[in-house]
Amino acid sequence: MFGLSFLDSKEDETPLPPPPPSLEVLPSEVSPSLNFTLEPVNLGELTLLKGRVSTKEVLGLPNSDLVPGVYEGGLKLWEGSIDLVKALRLDVQNGNISFSGKRVLELGCGHGLPGIFACLEGAAVIHFQEFNAEVLRYLTIPNVIANVPKKLQPAATIETNCQSGAEVRFLLVTGVRSINSFPV
Repeated sequence: MFGLSFLDSKEDETPLPPPPPSLEVLPSEVSPSLNFTLEPVNLGELTLLKGRVSTKEVLGLPNSDLVPGVYEGGLKLWEGSIDLVKALRLDVQNGNISFSGKRVLELGCGHGLPGIFACLEGAAVIHFQEFNAEVLRYLTIPNVIANVPKKLQPAATIETNCQSGAEVRFLLVTGVRSINSFPV
């Protein structure tokens, strides 16, 4: 019978398994053999770079829109993230908001363009959170590296020219765990 399930009895439900532990994905986990193509995203006077990878390379799946039972989220640039960066940029230009010294969490970051913009505008801490670790490894981290001025240092740290030297974390968050960070 058709139903929306919100009025169904809880007695008949099998409990869900616990989520996997949260973890941090480090820039050192990005494969040097990654076939990563950069494409410009023009936002008026600001151009950010976004990576492009194949679903087959990242997930071992054919390039298709939907694969039953497999979450492929994050590999396609969400158009709303471009709109969000444009809106944030306008608010910064109009003096309505400032990222200077702020802590930013981008949930479901995918390509990470809003978080990258916040870093370029002086945010002190940026956490990129994603459900899919492959998205962090194959898109988010390479996009941050491509867009944020940097010089690589030992111990997988990245130092950038963000106004105050931001702390950046790449998190696969499904539960609560202690994580490390690196300065940029």
